[in-house]
Amino acid sequence: MQNVLKALRANLILGGVAAFTVLLFGGWSGSMIGWLLGTAVGYLDTHEQSIPHPKVGLRIGAINGFALGLWVAAASLVEGLILRPLSGQAIVPLPQDLLHAVVGLAVTTVAAALMGAMQGLPRRRSKLAHQTTHGSLSRRQGTLLILAAILLFFPFADRMAQTGWIATVIQVLIFAMLALGLNIPVGYAGLLDLGYAAFFAIGAYTTGMLSSPHLGIEWNFWLVIWIAAAVAAVAGLILGSPTLPLRGDYLAIVTLGFGEIVPIVFRNLTEIRIVEPISSLFATLLNRPELAICLVGCEQPFNLTNGETGINPIGRPWLPFIGSFSSTNYLPWYYLVLLLVIFSMFMINRLRNSRLGRAWTAIREDELAASSMGINRVNVKLLAFAMGATFSGFAGAFYASYITAIFPSVFDFSVSVIILCMVILGGLGNMIGVLLGCVIIMSADRLYLPQFAQVLKGFLNTTVLPNIANPALRDFLAISVDPIQMRLFLFGLVLVVMMIVRPEGLVPNSRRRAELHSEDVVANESLADVRSVG
Repeated sequence: MQNVLKALRANLILGGVAAFTVLLFGGWSGSMIGWLLGTAVGYLDTHEQSIPHPKVGLRIGAINGFALGLWVAAASLVEGLILRPLSGQAIVPLPQDLLHAVVGLAVTTVAAALMGAMQGLPRRRSKLAHQTTHGSLSRRQGTLLILAAILLFFPFADRMAQTGWIATVIQVLIFAMLALGLNIPVGYAGLLDLGYAAFFAIGAYTTGMLSSPHLGIEWNFWLVIWIAAAVAAVAGLILGSPTLPLRGDYLAIVTLGFGEIVPIVFRNLTEIRIVEPISSLFATLLNRPELAICLVGCEQPFNLTNGETGINPIGRPWLPFIGSFSSTNYLPWYYLVLLLVIFSMFMINRLRNSRLGRAWTAIREDELAASSMGINRVNVKLLAFAMGATFSGFAGAFYASYITAIFPSVFDFSVSVIILCMVILGGLGNMIGVLLGCVIIMSADRLYLPQFAQVLKGFLNTTVLPNIANPALRDFLAISVDPIQMRLFLFGLVLVVMMIVRPEGLVPNSRRRAELHSEDVVANESLADVRSVG
């Protein structure tokens, strides 16, 4: 019964998301979101069940996918027949609108059925099964195969459906790399870092200075990206050194200060003149400036970061048969950042399961007890900051090359807060949860909210404002009703509700869930004991 209620709740949530997406974007977006969410519903409704055969999973997935597809089909019809005329958009002919609805329903059903069939495979191959049926898939392998197919063919499906989501997906993957890196100190080691955007800026500026004409150094991107990661790791060690005695709020304040200092430093490194200190001291005492020995910027001050103007242009990657990556072709960028995210997940997973990862967990649970058991908390903490900063350096290098320009105002405190919210929303210490939190926050901020503002503006201009006689009220509504202006309010409201309803995150770590719900577990056990006695 509990599994049925959980599946019903998941179907209602995913159905609402699918319908909202179709109402905003229309067209073939129903097929795209049906493909993605159909796969999700096929997994969520079957992965915890004991399914004896793929045909059973196929049937369960098809039923749930059909139910989700009805949301998609209904939203397609409402968007084409009602919402488009009300928002002033071009009306879609009824046959084409029906085609969008039918195809969306079919794609959703097939995607859910296929994922459900994979959940009917054996959980893992035994030695006997491997000998008799060589090459058969396990449940985990089948699920990963479908996910790999989605990731590989998403750009082509996006181009066919003309949804234009690929640019947003690239930004989501950039922040996914950042969130995965922040999950190391915050989720694994329990070190609250509020200055994580500083490492992002260090990686980006390292790339900008080593691969742009600004300093006359134009090194290859494939070399610079590793240098940027190494420089960010060193910066992580520098940040971690003074924070070793600190915990909790004090650690957060110090990292916050570091995150504020770095962009200001990059903003002001425009007139650098370095003088040898001993000769400068004598020159000051004797009041003879000519005695000071100049090392850098002698004839004129040296401009390192170009201040608020930023560094532009920045070199881009180059590959055989592809050439230099261009801003008009998103495919190379997508596959490059996808490889970086997969590489980050692989390395972080290896770190988590290593001796160092277990030391991080021990430090997070009880630092004093871990130190008493022989764990070197100095090295463990420093490595947590360094490893987290390394992946931020990768993300910064890719970001700088992707937009070909960097500015200090991009790396402000809000970036650190947003990345931290991704980790907390998804679930501390869980990579899948962190990725889910990143997808939710970034897609809502960069994809759904701008489109919702555009549709709402069209609805106001076409349907609401022409029918209001009061000019003052009309101007007030035209200016004030803008979701973009309420972006931070909506963002904060969702986080407040999330912390009240599900403080452990969407996909929490099992230990974290037990910590936050230990009182509920004890209360349920006590109630069960009372009932047994009665």
